[in-house]
Amino acid sequence: MALVLRRLGRVELARTFHRDVRNNNDYFHFAVGRTEAWTDETSPELPIDNDSYVSNFRRSMMFTQRIDSADVCLLAKRTNWQTGTVYDEYDDAYTSTNQSYSGASNLADANFFIMTDEFKVYKCISNNKNGTSTVKPTSTGTSVFELSDNYNWKFMFQISASDQNKFLDADYIPVRKLTGNPTHDVTGEVDSITITAGGTGYTSVPTVVIQGDGDGLASGTATISGGAVTGVTITASGSGYSFAFVTFTGGGGSNAAGTVNLGDADALPTLQSAVEGAAVNGTLDRVIVTAAGQDYAASDVQVTVEGDGTGAEASAYVNAATGSLTKIRVTNPGSGYSYADIKITNTAAPGTGATARAIVSPQGGHGSNAVRELFAHNVGVTVSFSDNDNRDLILGNDFRQIALIKNVKTPAGVTYTTNTATTCHIINVATVADYAVDDIITTDDGGSFTVIQIDTTNKNIYLTSTNPAITVNSTLTNTTQSKSSLSINSLTDPEVDNATGEVIYLDNRSPIIRSADQVEQIKALIRF
Repeated sequence: MALVLRRLGRVELARTFHRDVRNNNDYFHFAVGRTEAWTDETSPELPIDNDSYVSNFRRSMMFTQRIDSADVCLLAKRTNWQTGTVYDEYDDAYTSTNQSYSGASNLADANFFIMTDEFKVYKCISNNKNGTSTVKPTSTGTSVFELSDNYNWKFMFQISASDQNKFLDADYIPVRKLTGNPTHDVTGEVDSITITAGGTGYTSVPTVVIQGDGDGLASGTATISGGAVTGVTITASGSGYSFAFVTFTGGGGSNAAGTVNLGDADALPTLQSAVEGAAVNGTLDRVIVTAAGQDYAASDVQVTVEGDGTGAEASAYVNAATGSLTKIRVTNPGSGYSYADIKITNTAAPGTGATARAIVSPQGGHGSNAVRELFAHNVGVTVSFSDNDNRDLILGNDFRQIALIKNVKTPAGVTYTTNTATTCHIINVATVADYAVDDIITTDDGGSFTVIQIDTTNKNIYLTSTNPAITVNSTLTNTTQSKSSLSINSLTDPEVDNATGEVIYLDNRSPIIRSADQVEQIKALIRF
């Protein structure tokens, strides 16, 4: 069976995961574990993809922190603009026999988009017949523009400061989609409300009610003038919406109406929304002469565009000495094409043999969907371990493994949705001097534990378990210090069951030590 998983198929898989996290279809947590040293601490062992290896990690888990909507972003490969470089041009038909300048046989592998030092991202529409790019693009307009080096560029978006800090690295750029259309990426924040009918009779400000499939936290405040609703100021954007609608209640009036515009608060909406809104579906970017032919006359040759769109026009340039076609220039890009065939004819001259190929813009048009157009089939996840008020996030000990877990559950079997969780048993003891970090503790019930953290203020000892057999009535032995007959004042069970949830990502790292005065930023890259 011959089949292919398209690169855009990988994009769709990445988008599905991205939406699941952002819209709380599933709940994901980073989990931290393993205090035991590697054989070589500077070169951690490679993780093994089997249940036994993952089980060992689960038993060493110390705490988890939930990944929320602001912690994920789709990523595309990074190519920096540098003067004197040849960049690939957009072509909808790269193959092994029609490769890009860089040698790519697939558009997804071509260097056809770049990021400048101003964090602006552009797509190369035409590269001046594989000429070098010497003029940095800076325009943020919505149209394709040509520079003095004859490169044609399309501005896509500018990376926000927040995304630069959280997701930009040496290999990848963050990519977002702004839209109110849930057919595309659902980012889930309520950006604005457009008033479609002001209504009549409002003597006081009505209540704005925003309903949809999100978290229910989106809210707004209406303004009125002359008895009509004139606008809504968004006071909370909420998250997780793939659709939302607005109604107005109270205020003494009636019939006010509006539409809810969804978007992504982490992007630069003013610039990118304009680009997306101005995109034209199915335009002709270029026409490439594939065979020059002979005996054509400049005043006689006709170029006709045939396809499923309308309005596209082009004209041919002819070498007067040979009658061969040297170039075909698009004079009207038209719209609505998913394919276009180029027909070259003449009425009087005996020209023959010329052929050409049309290059059509992507679905929706250039700039309509940066995620799809730039093949953002990777997901970046970034979490900062900083909130330690509830003592879930272990201090004063190191960890070496980080996992991404889907739908971890409480000991009662309920999916855990809170921000942080301890996976430790916590015992309150009379004397903390009987314990030290990394001591091995056993119980008379057959349990085996490792001391992870000591809270001297509250006399609490945090334990990870190899065998979790323990009760408040257990008698403990500190085998490391050879101390026995230790008792427990009280016992707090773990907030989550470390045997639950699906571990979908596991990363081994050199030791990281948490302290109260620092914030650890943990990043993960998931490739689809």
